[in-house]
Amino acid sequence: MRIKVLSFQEELFEAKLIQRERRFFIEFADEKTSLEQLAAGRYESGFAHTNNTGSMLGLIRKGRSILLSHARNPARKLAYTLEAINLNKENEKPLWLGVNTSVPNRFLQKLFELNPSYDYALLPFARGFRQIRMEVKNGESRLDACLFSENQTEKLWIECKNVSMAEYDAAAFPDAVSERGRKHLDTLMRLKAQGDRALMFYVVQRTDASCFMPADFIDGAYAEKLQKAYACGVEVYAVAADVQKDGIYFGGYLKLAPCYFKG
Repeated sequence: MRIKVLSFQEELFEAKLIQRERRFFIEFADEKTSLEQLAAGRYESGFAHTNNTGSMLGLIRKGRSILLSHARNPARKLAYTLEAINLNKENEKPLWLGVNTSVPNRFLQKLFELNPSYDYALLPFARGFRQIRMEVKNGESRLDACLFSENQTEKLWIECKNVSMAEYDAAAFPDAVSERGRKHLDTLMRLKAQGDRALMFYVVQRTDASCFMPADFIDGAYAEKLQKAYACGVEVYAVAADVQKDGIYFGGYLKLAPCYFKG
């Protein structure tokens, strides 16, 4: 059964990627622009916002099809937001890779709301929890979510991450050195040691991966710390999110690569 988790305000539209212009801007052209026109510079372009601060390694290639959404705020400087990039060639069925980093938190929250209707199959670790709070502060740290049992005696702290990179059939995180990500793992280990449950929730916005691994070839320190956290009892889940023009669908859970996650 296909389950739509998030809907877009209106259907996304296609465009052609030209380049990443500074950290938060991408330049695009009309979807009908040919590769020959792009190469010759014969096109009219516009700009869209991207909230993805990662490197988007291997994704930013001139001429790739992209999906854009209209900004809800009419006063915003850029009227469009980059949502996804097509990994396949023009004559192939699109394989959309979601790059909007606000999706994981919203995806988790909606899965929690839908979970009881699907016998807790959407978030198997959340059985027994009745409330979710987003962006919860703990000491000097802030984590993406915390689940509470009915009497609020049990807590499950969750940090979400967006995954866009894959090596062969393994989704991998991070795509750039992430000191902030390592600090989140330290916080989760501390909370686990204090008696709460703690969990890393990786949202893989692509459907061509079958397992998840830490990207030790990008950030060896993060990979080492994630393995340490897992050995200390921090739970790790990676879920596929299937991005389409009309919304984002639940794609099931990926296996954890056993060479990194033992026991």
